[in-house]
Amino acid sequence: MRIKITGLKRYKDRLGIERVYHRKSGTPIDPKLTGQALAAEVDRLDKLQAPKTAQSGTLGALLESYKKSPKFTDLAPRTQSDYQKYMDHLKPISGTPFALIDTAFMAKLRDKTVKKRRGAFTNHMMAMLSSAFKHGKEYGLVTSNPCLELEKAKIAKDRRKENRPWTKMERVNVLAAAPLHYKVPIALARFLGMRRGDILRLPRMAYRDGYISFRASKNGKIMKLPALGELRKILDEALEAWPVSEIDVTMLCLNSHKKPWTEMGFSASIGKFFDDCVARGLANKGLTMHGLRHSVATDLREQGYRLEDIKNFLGQETIEMAEHYSSSADVSGVLIDMANVIQAGSKRERVLSNSRKKSV
Repeated sequence: MRIKITGLKRYKDRLGIERVYHRKSGTPIDPKLTGQALAAEVDRLDKLQAPKTAQSGTLGALLESYKKSPKFTDLAPRTQSDYQKYMDHLKPISGTPFALIDTAFMAKLRDKTVKKRRGAFTNHMMAMLSSAFKHGKEYGLVTSNPCLELEKAKIAKDRRKENRPWTKMERVNVLAAAPLHYKVPIALARFLGMRRGDILRLPRMAYRDGYISFRASKNGKIMKLPALGELRKILDEALEAWPVSEIDVTMLCLNSHKKPWTEMGFSASIGKFFDDCVARGLANKGLTMHGLRHSVATDLREQGYRLEDIKNFLGQETIEMAEHYSSSADVSGVLIDMANVIQAGSKRERVLSNSRKKSV
């Protein structure tokens, strides 16, 4: 009886010697094995590579539960991919029981990791663990979150990349110098504090009736923010300059060729524009798109808005937050007030009534 065996890589090397490898693991197999003996060896190696079910009451079980929860599945694909890297790094200690995991354990894990993977990786990994333990506490898998009072790992000065807030003059100068294909994304970050990824993914129809509506990719939160004053003028100018009849795409932000931006293309292009602004004396070094998000938060904080209101305006209801502010924001109230502060409106504009105070 002929046996069909899959999962092998068979070839002859440059000396004409036959080589056989187990495809999943790269383990060499004796090329003399055939039939049932070969099938048994492949099956043995397959079982060694098969994912093992985490034992209940261990770190591995907690991470598996977290991966199946909406708090993980609702994250952006890029964030999920990053979190998986941190989980892979933790595999050697996945069998650690909860009884041994406390703040001291996490501190030692942080200190050990930072020596191998540096500060940024370590801090992101600890943030992921904090999210997982928060999930576990919520569902009765653990009794506490050992990451809550943990200090962050220090990042070497030569590796820090600060997203500093822009000065007021930089915001004015750079936006004035920007051609339309840069001006639209810069204005959305400047006036609404939107993340770059969310900006580039905005469909044209996201701007309607004086509002920008979108789902924040970082946490899945649905946002609806008013576009007032200068921001509205810029968006209206873009829609007029890029009429649907002349373009074959439906994105709000387009490059100079009237095509949608790619992440890499935008990063390279906007970086060159920022460098040019620095060379022309319009701004200092260190301009980043995310720095505009910091600028919005700084302005609102200086105007006396509560941290909860700022988080709501910026869509910062991340899984690490201790409390959920409110999902039923009055868009004709505090958000428009805040938008006027950022967009320098001469008076409070009401672009949409919401008398029933529905969630937006």
